Amino acid sequence: MEAILRPTHRNLILILGASAFILFKIPEIGLPYFWDEMAGYMSGVIYMQDHGISLLPSSVPPELSYGHPLLLHVVLACISKVFGTSVEVMHFSMLIFTIVLAFGVFFLVNTITQKETTGIIAFFLFLIQPIVVAQSTQVVLEVFLAMHVVYALYFYLRGKYFVSMLFAVFAVLTKETGLVLAIALLTDTFYRSFTDKDKVLTTQKFLLFAMPLLVFSAFLLLTKLSFGWFLNPTNVGKTHLSLQSMIQKTWDYTLEFSLIDQGRWMATLILLLFLGFYLKSNGLNKSHLKSKNSVLVIYVLGFAAFSSVADTLVRYFLNLIPFVVILFSIALYYFLNRWPLAGITAFLLVISSAMLNMNNGKIHSDSDMSFKDMVKTNQAVMDFVNSGRFVDDSIGFAFPLKLAPADTRYGYYTQRYFNADTSFSSTVPYRVYCSPGNLDWNPPDSNRYQMLNEFKIGTSKSAIYKLKTN
Repeated sequence: MEAILRPTHRNLILILGASAFILFKIPEIGLPYFWDEMAGYMSGVIYMQDHGISLLPSSVPPELSYGHPLLLHVVLACISKVFGTSVEVMHFSMLIFTIVLAFGVFFLVNTITQKETTGIIAFFLFLIQPIVVAQSTQVVLEVFLAMHVVYALYFYLRGKYFVSMLFAVFAVLTKETGLVLAIALLTDTFYRSFTDKDKVLTTQKFLLFAMPLLVFSAFLLLTKLSFGWFLNPTNVGKTHLSLQSMIQKTWDYTLEFSLIDQGRWMATLILLLFLGFYLKSNGLNKSHLKSKNSVLVIYVLGFAAFSSVADTLVRYFLNLIPFVVILFSIALYYFLNRWPLAGITAFLLVISSAMLNMNNGKIHSDSDMSFKDMVKTNQAVMDFVNSGRFVDDSIGFAFPLKLAPADTRYGYYTQRYFNADTSFSSTVPYRVYCSPGNLDWNPPDSNRYQMLNEFKIGTSKSAIYKLKTN
């Protein structure tokens, strides 16, 4: 396979793939912000646009940043200073980060396998994953974090330790989960110190990879000085240290979501077939294991352990998808190289399985294309209340649409024709409800409010209720 793949062919294939992905996603870049994207990330970016750009935790109120490090906020705020503050600019920026991440997956797989065909397979497998397709235009932390993780590990395996350290610093300045990467790099350095002959280099690596931990410690200290706590108490309060909870989360997310959900069961089945063929031919010969890749194993295990106790959402596990894709691409290359027809068939089955699972059709999720249903119902109810019929009325808003009427930069209107009450007062004549959202955990009192209009797409709906008059 490698003999017939020229560099010009490789580059053309990758460029065409990236271009096709961008063209496919272009229609979505104008969608307004929603859910956490609006409440916890773009809210902080907009605040920086108005009050100054800074990495200091105190530069954004914690309710607008969820207490996370602020690197993504700073980067997007800087981009907005140059290209404007439109939703199109912000979403296209995230799309570019996704493409950069996909190329990082290609480079990482090439470094591990020394086979460009495997890297190309991984590039396309990564971009076709429903969670990647969905998250690629959302202003949340996962794509940006995964990008730094992948490049930190890539440069680490290439022996470019200073560059690797810089990406690790960027990771911890993006999200607290980046600490897993920092610890993995330091742990692998310690593991290698037993066999490294150059003790001076080993000492230098220890000092180098201590930097991300020092930077993260500085972030914690500044957060404590600014808000009185090291980590967001809301998130810390959701941690569970019970063994039952840890086992359940490990199965539900690290294993089931990463290897089975969203059509990945098909690729996992092919991976198991590959392992069967490989072990039959090679047994457990340790000479086939590349110890230099131990840092990848350490990171994945560390991420799984961290996720088993921390507050967890499905979208967080985008950070495991590059490593799952590595395994899938190795298995597909094995069959493609030995039995081309079987390999092509397997590749098409994996792609088809992913495409058929772009929208789960059962529950709303910001980790597959069902997120568009919520955005569209949010937009529909906002268009209705802003149609001009409520010019003299006050309309109550709560999460997840609380910020939508607060600023035109959230993408829902260019001029507002109603009075917004974000306190969600009990006396306001109209209230907006969403599901998922406040309609689920704080539904309207049917004795006091009656539905005026409802907009429903898939499993998402938004509605406006009117206060009953005596």
